[in-house]
Amino acid sequence: MTIREAMLSAARLPVLGLLFLLLAAQMTILIAAFRDGRSRRFTLAVLSSFLTGTVLFLLCLSIISWQNNYPGWTREPPAWLQAFCDGPVRAVWAFEAIFAAALLLAARNTIRYRRRHVTPDSIKQAMDLLPVGVAFGSPDGTVVFRNLVMDRISAALTGKQLTDWKAFQASAGGDRASAEGRVWQLRSLQTQGSSLTQLTAEDITEQAGILSELQEKNRKLKDIRLRLEIYNRQAERIIIAQELLTARMTVHDELGHILLESRHYMSDPGAFDEAMLLQALRNTNTYLLREYEQDDTARDALADAIDMAETIGVEVTISGPIPREEPGRGLLAAAIQECAANAVKHAGGTAMTVRISPEKNGTRFSLQNNGTPPAGPVREAGGLLSLRALTESKGGCMEIASEPTFRLDIFLPAETQRDKTE
Repeated sequence: MTIREAMLSAARLPVLGLLFLLLAAQMTILIAAFRDGRSRRFTLAVLSSFLTGTVLFLLCLSIISWQNNYPGWTREPPAWLQAFCDGPVRAVWAFEAIFAAALLLAARNTIRYRRRHVTPDSIKQAMDLLPVGVAFGSPDGTVVFRNLVMDRISAALTGKQLTDWKAFQASAGGDRASAEGRVWQLRSLQTQGSSLTQLTAEDITEQAGILSELQEKNRKLKDIRLRLEIYNRQAERIIIAQELLTARMTVHDELGHILLESRHYMSDPGAFDEAMLLQALRNTNTYLLREYEQDDTARDALADAIDMAETIGVEVTISGPIPREEPGRGLLAAAIQECAANAVKHAGGTAMTVRISPEKNGTRFSLQNNGTPPAGPVREAGGLLSLRALTESKGGCMEIASEPTFRLDIFLPAETQRDKTE
């Protein structure tokens, strides 16, 4: 069978199909040779093989084209085409076999060369194996290089591979990004001697988890410290009260002993030192008179609340007439104590203002602090819930606002309190 007969029959499909695949593979080897900077000898050999196969492929297509233009070969083809048409098709198969063998040798040589030498592809493969995302971009937003990790991060953030530098940075929104259930630390660096910008993404999921855990522990420790400060303040008062009680009990016991001795003195004056008995009686009476004039155990709830706030670092400023009697004074003290604790615990506040506004039907207490405003509505629990219950038990009402700053308002009707203020 001649080449013309093969090209004008069904046999042309396997011949041309195999030749096209060999040419595509040879082109891949040729491009790799240019990219890897291979020797001129190897590159020319691959190029010669590729050009020879291309000429053969074009000659086969010329036979088909001449048949389409001149059916039945009504016009004689050029001599060179006629000579090619009369050749045996076995020659084409033989060339394809030699072409395939040369291709295998070139591919083997290319693979061996890449294993022993550093090429642009080996650098890309090494960068793709890194657990860190790496990319280089130009000032106009064009991505010059990126590895597989950076492509995955971009796909998670933008839904596509990293092709737009500025769109990726806008989606990241800062120096941290969450993608694929991981936390990535993004860093930009201007490369020296170039206008390119290097962007790296480092997996800090474990560090971020530890930091979040430490922040939660610090919050709990801050709460515990606040409670301990309040407890220490109360414990100090309890200890002082206990010491005063012990001292009073000692004085009372001494007084009883003196009275017993006085009775015995009345029965037998000669058995006692009269001067010492009178001095002991005088000292006891002096202490008792001073105790009744100044009772150290009498503590004011409002003063205690202000002292407690200052102990934990909150300065309290009160404006308006302060109630002198219950229930207004005690309710105000409870509100100051609760708001001061919450200001330190939740908002980091250091100052609190209390405005007391007399109204026609009662009195309104408004408490604010200089701490960080709450992110949303305040959920009443613990102390705030107890404060509401106390307010309502006194016939009042309580309101909490979180915007633009935290504010607690308590309204106490006039019939539940006396008119006395200070």
